[in-house]
Amino acid sequence: MKETAVDFRSGMADWRPVEEGVDAFVWALVAQGVRYLFLNPGTDTFPVQEAIVRLQEQGHPVPEVVLCPFEGVALAAAHGYYAATLEPQAVLVHVDVGTQNLGCMLHNAQRAHIGVLVCAGRAPYTTDPEVRGTRDDYIHWLQEQLDQHGIVRNYVKWDYEVRRPDLLGEVVARAFQVAATQPPGPVYVTLPREVLMARPGQVAIFRRQRMPPARLGAGDPEALREVGRRLAKARRPVVLTGATGRTAEGLQALVRLAEALALPVVEWRDRVNFPADHPLHQGYDPRPWLAEADVVLVLDHDVPYIPTLAGPRPDAFIAQIDLDPVKGTIPLWTYPLDCAIQADTAQALPLLLSCAEEALTAADRRRIAERGEALAARHREQRQDWERQAQAKATARPIAPEWLAHCLGRLLAERAPDAVVVDETVTNARVLFRHVSTTRPGSWFKSGGSGLGWALGAALGVKLAQPERPVIAAVGDGSFVFGSPLAALWSAQKAGAPFLTVVFDNGGYNATKQPLVAAYPEGDSVRTGRYVGVELGPPLRYDLVAQSVGAYGERVEDPEEVMPALQRGLERVRCGQPAVIDVLLAPI
Repeated sequence: MKETAVDFRSGMADWRPVEEGVDAFVWALVAQGVRYLFLNPGTDTFPVQEAIVRLQEQGHPVPEVVLCPFEGVALAAAHGYYAATLEPQAVLVHVDVGTQNLGCMLHNAQRAHIGVLVCAGRAPYTTDPEVRGTRDDYIHWLQEQLDQHGIVRNYVKWDYEVRRPDLLGEVVARAFQVAATQPPGPVYVTLPREVLMARPGQVAIFRRQRMPPARLGAGDPEALREVGRRLAKARRPVVLTGATGRTAEGLQALVRLAEALALPVVEWRDRVNFPADHPLHQGYDPRPWLAEADVVLVLDHDVPYIPTLAGPRPDAFIAQIDLDPVKGTIPLWTYPLDCAIQADTAQALPLLLSCAEEALTAADRRRIAERGEALAARHREQRQDWERQAQAKATARPIAPEWLAHCLGRLLAERAPDAVVVDETVTNARVLFRHVSTTRPGSWFKSGGSGLGWALGAALGVKLAQPERPVIAAVGDGSFVFGSPLAALWSAQKAGAPFLTVVFDNGGYNATKQPLVAAYPEGDSVRTGRYVGVELGPPLRYDLVAQSVGAYGERVEDPEEVMPALQRGLERVRCGQPAVIDVLLAPI
């Protein structure tokens, strides 16, 4: 007797009648928890646009479309939303050309472990007039590539081209499962028009709870026991952290570990990893600590230090706990490690603390208490020194970056303690770190990569994720230009997601000047004061760029006006209008 085949989708999916395959795509996004579809449209995306209107008119839930006039803004916004919520969203762009315009925003999403579904159209396959979605435009020949997916394959965890309409629900569910599995990352799906416009009758929409992502746990218990023992006995330990604060639980676990063992914490602020006002917070430069440390604990860090500038002593015990402790997508990552633990630090650090406490003796506890007192004194001296530096430049003309950062810190402390900062100040980042004190989880975001032009779009995404909180994008003037400000500010205005942009405007590309001077300190560029391809010339009117799309814009040249201008900008944002405060700093 022939056995009856069992449908593997039974219990995993719900069958839905569809007018077109694209309906299944939209329903699948909703089933996966997508609130926002960040869209830059083209001649291949109109089936999705039509389906969203049709399904909404029929009373079905659909994602809210956020129109982004430039693709990079769309992906940066999805990045910001995920960073603020840990919920992957969707981006839809136009075939190969739209994919290429994602550019370095895809690099940032990869390096920052951002879960996001990036979708793109594909040039139609056919010229058959009987097939819906067939080629009917000049560009359909030009936009077909030998390997469109090859554009992104270095940067995504998984990619797929949908070839049948009845697979749309399954493919979308699989995409989100892979994107959210730790370590998270972007995934890429292409959607041919013929597939979207086909009429399969019914499509299986897979249930989110039956295709869950995989989560990392606390890591190898034996390895954690060894690291805990080392920390308990350490005389000069140091913790280097980059993104442990991606969750509130990670930040809190690090605080408990540091307090129990009096561990100095040196932060690279991709997230708020440790409260900046905590006496164990020891600033942002690991170099003074590495030369003496006998135990180095690296947490969620891609580049804990620059080996050519400083490094740990040869006999130091070094452990790294990370979603990806060996950095498999970075071809040469040869930092010395005695212990590499793949884990979620939010879960690993409590177990690590338990292991360390088991190893503590009375002598260890006395040593830890003495170290804590010394670190608290150093913390106070360090903050007092930073404050003196800022006050010493309070009247400097042109405006000093220390004074601008100081004023921004005051603004948050006095007027917006619940604000979220999206930072892309590049060479002024450490200045900003020092003067804008952060204590609250989820109140600071950097891109995690090196692709500039991220912050404006990311601020849009963060604001959509946390509409009740003021969002401030702190950017260099180069980052502002790279960020497609017309597109980003227009999208913020259109989406009702206003944010304040503060431009650290030093009139050039300091990130390229610094390595030139370091490599050629006695070269002709330094001798003549001519830096080719670095200086932007007379200050550009970024405030007028803002005004051109209905945002508030103001230029500041007087140091006494910095604080009032920031307050005016914040007030405009509170009233629902994006704002740009362009502060002219000393030229680079």
